[in-house]
Parts: sequence; structure tokens; C-alpha cells
Amino acid sequence: MRGLYLAEAAMLTQQAKLNLLSNNLANLRSAGYKRDELAQVSFNEQLLYCQGHTGMAKGPGVAARPIGSMPHSVAVGEIRTGFAPGAIEETGRDLDFALDRGYFTVQSGDELLYTRNGRFFLNNAGYLVTADGQPVLGERGMIRLGNADFTVDRDGLIYRDGRPVDRLRITFFSPDAQLEKIGDSYFRLLNRQAIIENEPPRVYWRCLENSNVELVEEMVAMLQVRRSFEAAQKMLSTYDQLLNRAANELGSLS
Repeated sequence: MRGLYLAEAAMLTQQAKLNLLSNNLANLRSAGYKRDELAQVSFNEQLLYCQGHTGMAKGPGVAARPIGSMPHSVAVGEIRTGFAPGAIEETGRDLDFALDRGYFTVQSGDELLYTRNGRFFLNNAGYLVTADGQPVLGERGMIRLGNADFTVDRDGLIYRDGRPVDRLRITFFSPDAQLEKIGDSYFRLLNRQAIIENEPPRVYWRCLENSNVELVEEMVAMLQVRRSFEAAQKMLSTYDQLLNRAANELGSLS
């Protein structure tokens, strides 16, 4: 039975890895998307003992006979997000923004969220919002652009009719920041003390940051996952056949 458990654990781990790779590939063209990767953990080996076998006395305190070890193979440890920046591409669209560092700050209900996806829009009231309607924040709060022409400089300062309106609120984090991915390219900060104040931003107007997913690397990883899954599947099938023979053939010898 040990072989069945080993094969099952390997198949489940590879299936979880395949799901992550598929999600990365699905977001290959999503602006600001950060790829995920799966970290595996292995269980320590356990020494198996036999108690109460033929010829051994039973009862409390009786030493058991070791019969071998049982490795518990691998399991899903954690899902890690790679925060390496993607390539910046010029789009020519007025409501597209990209950053070399830091995150755009978004208001979502009573909490602040952060994103690298700078593809923004204007709602009916003329405010700058994300694709799902969340307000993009400036240093003075929500940014209202209306229908007037505007420009944006490298420091994130927005000018309308030649006058400064607001500056994009760009948030920077220390290396120990704990960012939780919550979907739609949004992140939630779990430790507020990781925010770095007074960092100068560098904003690229009419540009977007591509995802940091590398197509070739993801395809190679997917092939490796497929081979590992098939190997575990064959192992499971072999053990199933052996158990079937043990049940049917060995039992008929008595």
C-alpha cells in the first residue's frame, strides 16, 4: 500500500503545479500580472514497526520489531508569487500607465489595494478607475480628469489645461513586505509597516507593463509536469496490478 500513497501524492502535487502553469499562461497578455510558482515540501521518513507478530509477546511495554521505512513523498508547500518586473511597452493610449518600481494605489471599499496593472479608464463622473471600477488614488484622493486633455510627467504629476491636478499615489514597499494576491492583479498588504515613505516614483505615460510570464519557460515546465504525472500514473497502475495479483493468485494457493 505504501507505493499507492507515494504515487497518489506525486500525482496530486503535479496536478496542482499544472493548474498554476495553466493560470500563468492564461495571463500571458494580462498587464501587470505576476506569475505564480509552487514550492514542494517532502515529509520525513517514518520507521514502521510491527507489533504482536507471531512469536512475540503482546502487551504494554513490549518492544516492536522494525520492518522498514515509509517515505511520504512530496506535497504542496506554498504558492509563491514572482515580483520581477515585466517589459514596458508603449501603447499610445492616454489612460495607460506603467511603473519601474512601486504600485498604483486603489480604493476598494474601506481598504487599500495595490496593482501593477496601469490600464485605467474614466467612469461616468470623469474619475480615473480600474477596469472593474475601483477608484485610482492620487495624493489628494480620487483623481477627476473629466473630458479635458491632460498630460503626465515622469514624476506622476497630472496636468490638465497646463495646470497640475494631482499626483498619482505610488506606494513602495520594503523587501520584507507581505503581499497577498487576491485576483484581478490586485495585492493586499499584510504588514503595514513595510510601506516606504517619500520614494520618488518614475511613471511611464501611455505605456503598459507586460506580465512577467515567459512563454518558453512555462511550456518547458508544463512538459516536465506532464512527464512526472505520467510516471506517477504508471507507478500507481503497476502497484494496483500487483495488489490484484496478490489478492487473487496468492489467496487461491491456500
